[in-house]
Formats: sequence, structure tokens, C-alpha cells
Amino acid sequence: MSSLLLPEISDMKDKLRLEIEKGTDDKSSKVGVSVGIDMTDGEGSELSGSVSLIPKCSSYGILERAVTRIKEELDTLLQKSKKILEVEGGEEEDWEVSEDMGAGQIWDILSKIKDPELLAVRFNGLSHQKRLEVADYVFTHGNIFSGAASVFSARYNSEKGVLD
Repeated sequence: MSSLLLPEISDMKDKLRLEIEKGTDDKSSKVGVSVGIDMTDGEGSELSGSVSLIPKCSSYGILERAVTRIKEELDTLLQKSKKILEVEGGEEEDWEVSEDMGAGQIWDILSKIKDPELLAVRFNGLSHQKRLEVADYVFTHGNIFSGAASVFSARYNSEKGVLD
């Protein structure tokens, strides 16, 4: 299974790149934005590349609107993460789960999470195999008609093995 290695915040400047396509004259050039990514598999093999973030645009106005949309999306993600990361009442719960835990042990922790978004983040952060094991545990041992198991069963995407 591959995992994306996120760059440190200070490295993001070097990960975003202008993609320039020179035209035959000054008016036919195009500019886009790509982001460099580094991937590694469980055996330590690495692959580097880039992905187009903004397709090549023929005008500054189009590029500016695309950048604005990305900024808005990042602001939305920032607000969602604030909700997940802030702890009500000043007491931090230990909702961390790991791959070496059993499915029942993971579900015991996840079932205490009241925020469906946080539940999805913690569950989706597991490997595909571990998510399948936890889902099997929930559907065979949990009451899918009430509580956290109900939220889990309503949001579980069996084709992708994630909580939507």
C-alpha cells in the first residue's frame, strides 16, 4: 500500500511549481500550477513526481480564479480541521488508533467519538485491510441501529472501504 509523504510546511514553497507552455507567439503561452509529490510503499521504495493542480490557462484572469477557488477550498478544509482538532471542555481524549491494535480494540476507541467527521478521519486513516477488519467487526458485533455503529453503518462506503 502506498502512502503520501506530506512535505513539511517550510517545504511547500518548493513543491508548488508553475508549469509554462510557450506558444508560438507571446499571446499563445499557457501557465498552470503543479504540486510535487513523494510516495513510498511499505518496503521503502520511493517515487517522486508531480500532479497538475491547476490546468494550463491562457489568461491571467482564468489562472487567478482557479487559484482563488483553491484558496477557498483550503479555507474550508482548515475550518473542518479546526472542528476536528479542537477539544471541547479543554480535556483531550485519546482517540489514536494504530495498525497493531485488533479490530475490537480499535472500535472500542472509535465508538467513543461523538463527532462523525472525526470518526471518519480516524477510521479512514487506517490501512485498507485494517478498515475492512474494523468494518466487519462493527457489522457483526455492533448495534447498527443506534449510537456510533449507526453512524458508522450509515456512512460506510463498502466499495471503497471508507467512511464518507
